Amino acid sequence: MFIRVISVALLIVAAHAGAQTQAAMNGQARADFKQADAELNKTYQSVLAKLPTAEKQKLKEAQRAWIASRDAEAGRAAKEAEGGSMAPTLRYEKMTELTQERIKELKAMLGHGAESGPKPSLTPDSTNEKVQSVSETKQTSSSSSNSVSPDKKWEYKPPTENEGPKIVKAGTNDAAGDLSDACDIGSCGDDASVRWAPDSKRFGFYWGQGRTHQSSFYQLRDDHWAPLDPQPGEDVSQRLENDIAAQLKQKGQSEEKLSKKGLYLRFILMCVKLDRWIDSNTVLLYAGEGQVIAKRDEPGEMSDGFAADFLFTLRFDDAGNWKIVKTHRLSDKEAKERQKEL
Repeated sequence: MFIRVISVALLIVAAHAGAQTQAAMNGQARADFKQADAELNKTYQSVLAKLPTAEKQKLKEAQRAWIASRDAEAGRAAKEAEGGSMAPTLRYEKMTELTQERIKELKAMLGHGAESGPKPSLTPDSTNEKVQSVSETKQTSSSSSNSVSPDKKWEYKPPTENEGPKIVKAGTNDAAGDLSDACDIGSCGDDASVRWAPDSKRFGFYWGQGRTHQSSFYQLRDDHWAPLDPQPGEDVSQRLENDIAAQLKQKGQSEEKLSKKGLYLRFILMCVKLDRWIDSNTVLLYAGEGQVIAKRDEPGEMSDGFAADFLFTLRFDDAGNWKIVKTHRLSDKEAKERQKEL
């Protein structure tokens, strides 16, 4: 009996020691991530400071998309522990690994004068982390896409294993427009498509994967398709950011105040998609974004969510210059009604 009591006591002590060891490992993994994350933020700000104004928004969008991808991949790594005590270590180790890789990418940009940002390669996230009004409407459209232009002269060729997306003369492989400036072979996504203007003089290119989808516009210039500069998506994305910032302010919050509490706005989803061409010079563009408040050290712990859903009416002149002539913010009811179109 005495020997049995000692054996049980030893098992309890051993289990307690193991728990302490795992807790220490989790703490160390968390500390490693915090250090890497601090270096990432410092490097990111250095790159952002050196970019021209026109490029800053592109890097911000790329960084938000990368963070979403990193968090999703780290979440999958944690699932390998099946809810066990090792889950935090697995999650933080993966986040640290991916963060260090991103730091190298950003430093490489600094070495090249911050000419452009790397396009993020996103993996679809299977979790339920989303802001409903945005995530459920990202695929909605009231008009269908077609690879061949209405005048039958041009054709969209999606990316392959060897070539990026392009526009060719219909029925041939003669390139008339390279769309790789928008996305490359690995980042266009399975839903990449074009929507032609009725007169076949313009089109919108919808591309992206994971939690970030965008639309780029192109115009025919002397039998060659050229991207518009600037793209409407840059202005639209900024308006989404401003709207979410205004929602945050209404709650007496700001990103600076959140940071002091160890919190941040976690990017969930952004979609800018051509809804339909109203006529050859007018387009209806849907744009939506979702963010949630999350803990800096525990990104999986989230609270308040913020969503912005808009319909923008854009008008183009003959030269391809555009302006937003009408802005409509979707109400919650309108956003839900839009979901039924899926």
